[in-house]
Amino acid sequence: MSGESPGAAPAVSRPLRADAARNRMRVLDAAREAFAESGLDVGVEEIARRAGVGKGTLYRRFPTKEALVQAIVQDRVDELDGIAASCADMPDAGEGFARFLSEAARMQATDQGFLDVVARHIGDILSPAQHRRLLGILARPLVRAQASGQVRGDLVVEDVPLLLRMLGATARPGPAGPAGADWARYLGLLLDGLRCNR
Repeated sequence: MSGESPGAAPAVSRPLRADAARNRMRVLDAAREAFAESGLDVGVEEIARRAGVGKGTLYRRFPTKEALVQAIVQDRVDELDGIAASCADMPDAGEGFARFLSEAARMQATDQGFLDVVARHIGDILSPAQHRRLLGILARPLVRAQASGQVRGDLVVEDVPLLLRMLGATARPGPAGPAGADWARYLGLLLDGLRCNR
């Protein structure tokens, strides 16, 4: 791309590293936007076009599309972590759990890529480390709500991605048209079924 040889002097290599960092950010921004709009099936050619780089540059930053997807998903995992932390500060643990599910459903309704992550088998998309971290994040609001006696005790953390998948199905456009506004209603129905019966 730049025409410089690999043995360029250190004074020249510093701008190249800055260019590489900028290209990486452009690819990430383009992928984030494309995945949010159209889901994870967007091709690398489209992402490279949006980023204004060649496919070769994209592949130097991300050797596979899976690596690019995992980098974008990391943003969403970080966002969920922040949501879980804010929900943990809510005095009512049951309301915190409901808020967490609501915010996660809202993410699916507004980001087709995140919806795809949840709709598919999460372990096939996330790296093992990301998968373990995600389960840890999902466990925090769940365990707190269970400890307060507000959510049924037979629910396990592995159930939470399935609950989110159910909510995500209401955010995915169907034959009758967009369904993005329906998830809040179905969340209420779901929460009714998760309440602890005393």
